[in-house]
Amino acid sequence: MITGFAILALLLAGSWTTAAAPAVNRAALEELEKGFDQQIERHSPDEPFYLLGNTRGVYLQNYGVVFTAELNLVAGAVVTPFRPVYTREEVARLRTKKLARLAVLKDLMRQMLIVSARGLQAVPPDEQIVLGVTLFAYSWEDSNGLPAQVVMQASRRTLAGLDARRATAGQLAAAIEVKEF
Repeated sequence: MITGFAILALLLAGSWTTAAAPAVNRAALEELEKGFDQQIERHSPDEPFYLLGNTRGVYLQNYGVVFTAELNLVAGAVVTPFRPVYTREEVARLRTKKLARLAVLKDLMRQMLIVSARGLQAVPPDEQIVLGVTLFAYSWEDSNGLPAQVVMQASRRTLAGLDARRATAGQLAAAIEVKEF
């Protein structure tokens, strides 16, 4: 005799085996991850961003794709035995430089979102594509006015539309949601 619990267990087991495959395969995410890393590292050969680890992407069913990365806006700002301390003036210059480079990073992130919409055709149009970048800062830095994270997102439909229209920087900025933490 089969109990109600046994029937429920069989039904649940059957639902797990018939679940649909994810809309986005891992290979598509890996290609975009590598592309993001290359864009970040090669953006400005004279003044590169310093990528801390690799970009990672994940597809969340019924939500979309989320990419994350961590970087230092200024690669050479480190304390070493040969340079054990920064002067107050150097700390102020570093902060000013990071503020200027933050705007460059935001433009680059918007372009990366457009590229990702091209590469992720399997993502349903109403689902989101998100890019979150954590900004590294040393404890001795003046981080006043600098966010610790920048998160940008838009639906794939919105991004594809912007791409098709060859949107200007201003149109991208208006259409892509930006949050700073």
